[in-house]
Amino acid sequence: MLFNKKFYRLLVCVEYNGSNYNGFQSQSNYKKKLTIQGIIESILTKISRSKIKIFCASRTDIGVHSIGQMFHFDTNIYKSEKDWLVISNYNLPKDICFKSVKYISNYFHARHNVIARRYIYVILNSFLGSSILYNLVLNFKIKLNIDLMLKASRILLGINDFSSFKSSGCQSKNNIKYIFHFNIFKKGLYIFFDIKANSFLYHMVRNIISCILLVGIKKHSVNWFNKFLIYKNKNYYKFNLIKPNGLYLYKIYY
Repeated sequence: MLFNKKFYRLLVCVEYNGSNYNGFQSQSNYKKKLTIQGIIESILTKISRSKIKIFCASRTDIGVHSIGQMFHFDTNIYKSEKDWLVISNYNLPKDICFKSVKYISNYFHARHNVIARRYIYVILNSFLGSSILYNLVLNFKIKLNIDLMLKASRILLGINDFSSFKSSGCQSKNNIKYIFHFNIFKKGLYIFFDIKANSFLYHMVRNIISCILLVGIKKHSVNWFNKFLIYKNKNYYKFNLIKPNGLYLYKIYY
């Protein structure tokens, strides 16, 4: 926030391909590594000619993409919303693009005011991969059973303790989350996992889908998946965390 000056707060929707970045959030210990936040802050600082810090709605990991990430920033420079949009996109790299910019109340916070976050994970369920989409989807070669995966996903709806699905390094003090919907559907060779919750634990989405895939290939049963949730102990079964390249932050709800 800017003190002793009139300031304006803007809310931005940003789309990005996370393949070339070390996640969204800038890390003080890794200043030389490219992050989405670092790139955006440097561009906005250049445009406004004053130091800009942004506050995002959801921190995405290395390699994760976004269609609807939201963030806000404060500035004492006034430009029209269209000018902010056009000038920013002119200066941003081609794999980061502002989709909208609008002025908001100075009391609004892009992270604290979030009601829900929605992620989509995309799998190419085929023996053959895609040279065009290789870093934008997960190529899963074994045939998946949609009905079994849907049955497993229904177990997670509502309020649950998701301790079993968080990775080490998670800083959240509350493992209780509310999943509003979890849908799995297929279009051609592509399978989409669509999950919406009030918030997520560290690696929670990817851990959930990693387990559901084991049900989808019939390595484990729906009952096993239910026990995995109930036991709240990842030592119950060791699994490999799926890659981030198929994961998209789809929408932020306010």
